[in-house]
Amino acid sequence: MTKIPVGKTIARAYGFAFRDFLRLLGVMWLPMTVMWLPGIFMQQRLAMLQTGHGNLLNAWPLIPVYVLIFLFVFMQVIGIAKLALGIEAGPAWIYFSLGKPVWRLIGTVILLAVAVIVGWLAVLLGGVLLGFLVALLTKAVNNGLFTGVMAVIAVVAMIALWCAYVYVLVRLTFLLVPVIAAEEEGFALARTWELGYRNFWRMFVILLAIFGPFLILEMVFIFGSMFHGLPFPPAHATAAQTAAFQAAINARSVEMVGAIYRNWYLTFPIFVLVSVVFYGAGIGAQCFAWRALTEGEASVPVAAD
Repeated sequence: MTKIPVGKTIARAYGFAFRDFLRLLGVMWLPMTVMWLPGIFMQQRLAMLQTGHGNLLNAWPLIPVYVLIFLFVFMQVIGIAKLALGIEAGPAWIYFSLGKPVWRLIGTVILLAVAVIVGWLAVLLGGVLLGFLVALLTKAVNNGLFTGVMAVIAVVAMIALWCAYVYVLVRLTFLLVPVIAAEEEGFALARTWELGYRNFWRMFVILLAIFGPFLILEMVFIFGSMFHGLPFPPAHATAAQTAAFQAAINARSVEMVGAIYRNWYLTFPIFVLVSVVFYGAGIGAQCFAWRALTEGEASVPVAAD
């Protein structure tokens, strides 16, 4: 079974994101523009909803906007994947395509989302049943050593359940986009599972290397801006203290959203830069891994090769 080259895949993914920045921007600028529309034209309504003071019935104009955003994001993902796979050269200024891969990806993601929710509930239910069984056994035996052993077994079993959940999730999702963008025949999830055989840890390391830096940046931003200067409630906070903290968080959120749009000449370029690199590296890594597994050296070269 072919193995994914970890270092090469990561290097090619970041190379693709930076060297093909303009081509990626040509695919992404239209979806990004649509994503900003709700904030630009409905700042006050969004702020009211965010703080829980708005009426959801009055937010109906946002529904078609978010449906459009949802559709355009999937279109953008397929467009980027086709660039990374060398299927399309990529238009210089605009990309718009709602072909079969977009709808196939939407359908597969919806199916996968249902499976993820069911799997998560199954893991939780398994944990509850396991805890109930351990409690019954320890009560029946009434032995300290037995109780300790059962507690350890229960913890190990729960860890194993969550590890299995993560394993299945990575195997099913990591290669999904390139499988669909390349228009492989058959059931896409079955194909991704097949390709990921004996490559879990390689895929996991690649995910950490690509998304880890962005996650760290997000955490720094949240704790450096959102929570900076806010007094956290004590461990045993009263209802009033908790409510006061939540009100302060809501006020800070509204303030930050307003600041983002007031300083659009700074925030918009940063948003564009981060988004292009994030999507380019993330989708590029998946596509280059797929190419290594399916095409080898005979694959169509792209700028990151």
